[in-house]
Amino acid sequence: MKAGELYLLGKHLMELASQGMRDDADPEVPEIYLVLISVIVEAPGLSISELTARTGFAQSHVSAAVAKLRERGALRTHPDPADRRRTLVTPADGLIQAVARRQQRDAEQVLAAALAELDPDTGSVKERAARLVRAADELYRLLTARALKVGGDALMPLHSLAEEVTGKPKK
Repeated sequence: MKAGELYLLGKHLMELASQGMRDDADPEVPEIYLVLISVIVEAPGLSISELTARTGFAQSHVSAAVAKLRERGALRTHPDPADRRRTLVTPADGLIQAVARRQQRDAEQVLAAALAELDPDTGSVKERAARLVRAADELYRLLTARALKVGGDALMPLHSLAEEVTGKPKK
């Protein structure tokens, strides 16, 4: 795989993920809001710089999106007691349940639906989707840990909330 193909793969994966995080009844909102809310619900109390590292969005975009979501009542912010210059972000009440419902959509299901358009053999599609999601999960953990400058074992996966709320363990 060449760097250009890796870039295009990233774009395709972003499109699939965006479709998987939305309901048909959802109002059209910027993607950054969906991503930030998912991360904040999973790891409340992150700073703006930690959100920037985890999501890959520019710090100015993260700050602006957090401010908008705070105005809309979806998030709360407060100064870090250890360093008053840092702002910590937490979800507003009720947001956790809404995000948990969306996170029940397993990446494997989203990917399998996309692959099924190319291959009508459901068994091979499910097997391939499972294999690809395992590889993507490992890549996510490694690259996010690198961005956060932490060991891979210290990184909390984003699928833990749905497991906690629904009681369904991750496959």
